[in-house]
Amino acid sequence: MKLALKPLSDKLLEHALNDFDKLVKILRQHPKGKDIERKVRTMESEILTQIWMNGLLPTLTFYLAKGEEDNFKAIKEAFEQGKSSFNVEDSVEKLAYAAMLYLILRELKRLNILKGNFGNPRGCIHELIEMGFLKRMYASRVLSLYLYEFKKLCEAVFEPER
Repeated sequence: MKLALKPLSDKLLEHALNDFDKLVKILRQHPKGKDIERKVRTMESEILTQIWMNGLLPTLTFYLAKGEEDNFKAIKEAFEQGKSSFNVEDSVEKLAYAAMLYLILRELKRLNILKGNFGNPRGCIHELIEMGFLKRMYASRVLSLYLYEFKKLCEAVFEPER
């Protein structure tokens, strides 16, 4: 059996594409899906700057505050079930923030940067605080590559906000 090693950039692109496809599938089932798509597209254009300017941890706590834990859990459940299971009354903005936070923490877990339960956003932030500065810088760099690929997909498929 021959093992094929993928460059990290290919792996990150594959993750971004798979996550994007799943997000599209989930949002297209939701009555406010198009509005959430537009909001995610806007956020994607801003999140890289936020990470570079403010740092990874402040950006994650900002997204947690804006998205709220209940919405994060609903997004996580939707991804796990492959269908939109979040409340129609939920704010478009809150759901978009929660979706982006979910995707970030999921990617950090897949890359073995996070070891704990990525379904607990506050626990993940604690874990990132505890890790060394250089590892957190590496996490920011690798995550930026993933988010940049995700951003390009959002721009290609989602309509801009009006």
